[in-house]
Amino acid sequence: MSSSREKHRRGADENELWSRYHKDRGRPAFDALVEHYLPLVKVVAGRLAMHLPNSVREEDLYSAGCVGLLSAVENFDPARDVRFETYAMGRIRGAMLDELRSMDVLTRAVRERAARIREAEQRLRETGRLLSPEAVAGEAGISVEELCETERALNMASWASLDDEADAEGHSAASLVVDQTARSPLENIEREELLRLLREVMDEKDRLLIVLYYHEELTLREIGEILGVSESRVSQMHTEMIKRLHYRLEAAGRRRPDAAGRTPKGKKTGQESPGKPPAGNWIA
Repeated sequence: MSSSREKHRRGADENELWSRYHKDRGRPAFDALVEHYLPLVKVVAGRLAMHLPNSVREEDLYSAGCVGLLSAVENFDPARDVRFETYAMGRIRGAMLDELRSMDVLTRAVRERAARIREAEQRLRETGRLLSPEAVAGEAGISVEELCETERALNMASWASLDDEADAEGHSAASLVVDQTARSPLENIEREELLRLLREVMDEKDRLLIVLYYHEELTLREIGEILGVSESRVSQMHTEMIKRLHYRLEAAGRRRPDAAGRTPKGKKTGQESPGKPPAGNWIA
């Protein structure tokens, strides 16, 4: 009940702030709105920071996001059937992506490491060995930390390009890649298999990381304080977990029987086989 009253009170406060601002477009009302919605910038920065290389500071994202918030407050049209939070988060994210595009994260060293990683993955597939972050890093002659840092740099470049074209509400190509609303019977089966794989792959610390990041929506700093590790270590843990899941899902897909119950020709259950590396980058 108290939570409901608090939500109602916040809604009334927001309406009052917007009424004051639209009445005279004065600076005090504008500043009050910006201050009220400033936590949105922290949320978006924290969500993006998990997937970025260590060379990108969350403070830089926050500064760019504040510019996006200012623009959102100034240009928001309440006559449109869009909640301000939805509109503002699109603007904030867009401003942060603009800042990221100005950074050259795909340096020659990163590209060379990426090529070594893909070659290492291919060699492991061809020899039938199980892929893991540790195995791939060892085969590529780099550390697991370097592997994760490289993957985050590639990931940053890939999803930034998907967000190049976004509308006023922040809808972009990236937001249209997956339909979150529809689920077929086959998807339900695959979801159960995915959950089983998650239980197999993730240890207790991984599960805690999932809860803190995806459910509690805490920032890197807040998660690091709970786990007793640095922000960069939290980011690396997340990337390692995603890569382990990626490799296990790939292996499960290669072992999956066809409609007649047969495993793919030339492939034996439980073994990796030669194949083309998956396109794109899985880290989300």
